[in-house]
Amino acid sequence: MNKNFLELKQQLNELSETINKFDSEAVQLRIVELLFSQSSPAAGMAEESQAYVSGPASEPKAASSKASAPAPRAQTRATAKRGAESSAPSASGAVAALARLVEGNFFNEKRTIGDVVKKCEEDFGVRYKSNAFSGPLSRYAASGVLKRDKNAEGKFAYYK
Repeated sequence: MNKNFLELKQQLNELSETINKFDSEAVQLRIVELLFSQSSPAAGMAEESQAYVSGPASEPKAASSKASAPAPRAQTRATAKRGAESSAPSASGAVAALARLVEGNFFNEKRTIGDVVKKCEEDFGVRYKSNAFSGPLSRYAASGVLKRDKNAEGKFAYYK
């Protein structure tokens, strides 16, 4: 173990200048992961990492497809987050929920972003953050689908 560690440390020191030439941290991490996944420096690792190390820093094309895949740990977090009822997985869900409210009669009365968040939680069972709606609501107002005025509290109220 100790011999392998010292050998790996020496290899990383030798490769650090080359690894640091890549602007993409994802590519740098992928190279280090490849090094750690190998128990000894084998020809297979050299072939697999050749696309990362041989090309100039501005052209990590082969690396981007491999390095852009999310790590399994990140997928686990995302999966766990989706399972929780208190948060939404993405803003695209908020935009779709807002579109359903706009198509219906929800905006026949003046509604604030807080009202939209509350309605989505009640109707769709998902609690979105209010900032997920601010951009889409302003676009609806700019395009004329909705109108908006400031209410007495100084918040925008949207309506048809």
